[in-house]
Amino acid sequence: MTGLNSTPTARDMGYQGVVHTLVQRITYAQENTIVDVTAGKLPAGASVIGGGVHVVTAFADTGTDTLDVGFRDGSSTDDPDAYATLLTVSAVGYIALDELAATTNIRQTKDAIVTWRYNGQNNDAAAGEAYLIINYVVPSSP
Repeated sequence: MTGLNSTPTARDMGYQGVVHTLVQRITYAQENTIVDVTAGKLPAGASVIGGGVHVVTAFADTGTDTLDVGFRDGSSTDDPDAYATLLTVSAVGYIALDELAATTNIRQTKDAIVTWRYNGQNNDAAAGEAYLIINYVVPSSP
């Protein structure tokens, strides 16, 4: 896609303490592929403080259905499951990110792209839709 506003930018409302949110639709069609969140990037210095996956249609691979959520910033700190590891998405409901209290939840020194990967065990999913929700705060400007 080209044109005005076709490249995601880091989203910072400019106020300390305001919780920012990125929301991205996820479907079974991207099974076993790392996908970038296109709703925006985490700005440098952002702290991810919450979020989860709201499954609205259960994912339906004939094996196990899980989801990883992480980030990439183009450096050696890329981590595809920094925020969530193998969340079960085979039932409708909200599943909180499970790695936010881990050392992999780091503040980036530059803008970072949130990524997700739907892991279908047998690569034959026939259904599945969810919304990834990432909540973060940014430090105040000096």
